[in-house]
Amino acid sequence: MININFLANRVNQKDKQKEQDTKIFRISTYILIAITVIMVGTFAFKLYNTLQISNAEKKITKYKNTILSQENIEVSYLIFVNKIKVISEIYQKRSNKQEAMSYFSDTFNGIAEIIGMSYQEDQGGLVLQLSSDNVFKLQEVNDLLDSAGLRKQYQNIEKSILTRGEIGNYKLTLKLELKKND
Repeated sequence: MININFLANRVNQKDKQKEQDTKIFRISTYILIAITVIMVGTFAFKLYNTLQISNAEKKITKYKNTILSQENIEVSYLIFVNKIKVISEIYQKRSNKQEAMSYFSDTFNGIAEIIGMSYQEDQGGLVLQLSSDNVFKLQEVNDLLDSAGLRKQYQNIEKSILTRGEIGNYKLTLKLELKKND
């Protein structure tokens, strides 16, 4: 008796289909696992970045609060520095004025007398009034004012008013520019 199996082709096709389905199942399982790993990795990366951003924001807030808490100290320091700067400028101007007064007093000692002085703050200059006993001493004063040594110390000296008194004395008004502060 001969056995004829009419289902053999069908069984072979089913076996091939089953192998193909197993391959597809494995591939889809691998793909699903890969997608799951990628999703978990992405979620972990996003969570890590979120934590880093949160820590950075906390640090920024902390530093900002520290800076803001120091604001009063900084304002006090700036006010102090500006006061020191203004005091220094005032002292320097006073020092320049006193230096000029001393210089001219020493220079004209015995020749002329300084009888008046006024300070012109807006122009940074000094106005001196000199008194000479006679015309000869006035000539000495004039020679001293035109001398190179005095002009080296004070370049801008302007002789403005010359008057003669009833007893023969002469009064000369000088305008000079004080040394600039650098």
